[in-house]
Amino acid sequence: MMKTIYKMVSAIFLLAVSVSTIAGFNLNHVLAQNPSNPDPTVLKGAISGHSNNGNTTEPAWIISGVYKFTDVNASSPAFNATFYMINLDGTAEHTHSIYDLKLSGDPVIDSNSNSTTYNGTTTVTLKDGPVSNIPTQISLLDDSAIAITVEGNLTNKHFGSTPIYGTQHLICVEVPDLCK
Repeated sequence: MMKTIYKMVSAIFLLAVSVSTIAGFNLNHVLAQNPSNPDPTVLKGAISGHSNNGNTTEPAWIISGVYKFTDVNASSPAFNATFYMINLDGTAEHTHSIYDLKLSGDPVIDSNSNSTTYNGTTTVTLKDGPVSNIPTQISLLDDSAIAITVEGNLTNKHFGSTPIYGTQHLICVEVPDLCK
């Protein structure tokens, strides 16, 4: 009888330790700071996704690159992005940059969706060179994503009819050994 009670107490103890350890790991993960962006005034991240051709909703292009958004809490933050666009079949590789953000008002903060949207204009590099004063919207989505919407009429719908999406993470910052 005593042996059975000892086994039950040991099992309950091990179960309690296991649950508290798992709960502790999850709590630490939730409260962890984004290792790509330890400075709250600077966001660095990856551009990662696809876009359509502006005429259909089907994906036409792979988009991949990086961005840096500095002084995000200032009246004139700086946004710079450079990314590749490649056809889904691997052809027609080319690059674009978006830079020279000029805000047209204060950022719009939506506490319900935990997002902040910056409206303004940017310069966008296209095939024939840079085009200035392109209406652009940059939305920080929670603490993990970004959506960049570039006015389609002034770019001949080159980026399709959906935002350019990305993350607020850079794997080469978080796991440098992968990028050596």
